[in-house]
Amino acid sequence: MKLGNNLLSRILYRLYFYIWSSRYKNYRKQYEIDNKFIFNGPDVRFYGKGRIIIDEKTHIGSYSTIQSVEGCIVHIGKNCRISHNVRIYTKSEIADQDFSKTDLNKKIGNVLINDHVWVGVNTYINPNVKIGENSVIGANSVVTKDVPKHCIVGGVPAKIIKYKDI
Repeated sequence: MKLGNNLLSRILYRLYFYIWSSRYKNYRKQYEIDNKFIFNGPDVRFYGKGRIIIDEKTHIGSYSTIQSVEGCIVHIGKNCRISHNVRIYTKSEIADQDFSKTDLNKKIGNVLINDHVWVGVNTYINPNVKIGENSVIGANSVVTKDVPKHCIVGGVPAKIIKYKDI
């Protein structure tokens, strides 16, 4: 029985790998993704009619999502480390409004992540945010405002913890 389960597991793993690798190939055709960009695990999702531009030597972890609505851009620079379960959106509802109404106000804007940025696990990046070069976004953060370069931020909402000693 153990041999049968092992064989089934290997078959399912290969099928799972094939499905995600073919989806990742389609993302490379649809968006502007450098050949050296790494999808680091399963279930990374890109969607929307906007532009997604990702430079070289960058990777994104499993279960992460990038949304770029029409007219917007998500640009991730060189040598960035986007961890697992990260959400990057160019459109989101504004929280401070009456949700019983049908015509809700939305926040829409580009997201720019400059070179050499590390985004920790379980992070949410709001629309219209710029993250400066060589910055770190701590795990479990919600980024609602621009982040200066050479900075470490964290929290909900993310706030400056310190500037790097470089």
